[in-house]
Amino acid sequence: MDDLPLSTIRLAEALLLRGPGVVPTTTLARALGPDVDIGAVMQVVAVRTSGLGFELVPAGDGWMFRTAADLGEALLAATRERPQRLPRAVLEALLLIAARQPVTRPEIESYRDAPLPQKTLSTLQEHGLIRPIGRKPVPGQPQLWVTTERFLAMYGVRSLADLDPLLEGLRGPI
Repeated sequence: MDDLPLSTIRLAEALLLRGPGVVPTTTLARALGPDVDIGAVMQVVAVRTSGLGFELVPAGDGWMFRTAADLGEALLAATRERPQRLPRAVLEALLLIAARQPVTRPEIESYRDAPLPQKTLSTLQEHGLIRPIGRKPVPGQPQLWVTTERFLAMYGVRSLADLDPLLEGLRGPI
């Protein structure tokens, strides 16, 4: 921390606390300056916040604060809030999208060997876990779907590469 000004560290912390989600590395770089090593700043922030009720985690192409993992159960008990769980069919579709993206609804149906209700994709989109990125240049031009940064943050992974061992069997030709 000797070579990083306290004002830089504090600004990074403020940016991370400001929003409810992932703060992109580009936003941090723009705010902190082009000569600032974002990785070094995040290491200092992680040390400064170590042992608190929240922790700094990498997510997608950025960083975020989230509740400390060891407090999850106590927090649920104290607030009596139950996490919203997605139905199994919705999670299955999400996993297929993560593994094969960009992917179309007919491709998901082909892999599942079952129809995929539009409500499934709508639910995933409403939760901010998937987004459309265009249309596939084939007859009918079906919508192409990919996962979002929120998907990465929600499941605590930095990139889809972190999911490779889980998704390996789902990749390949349909």
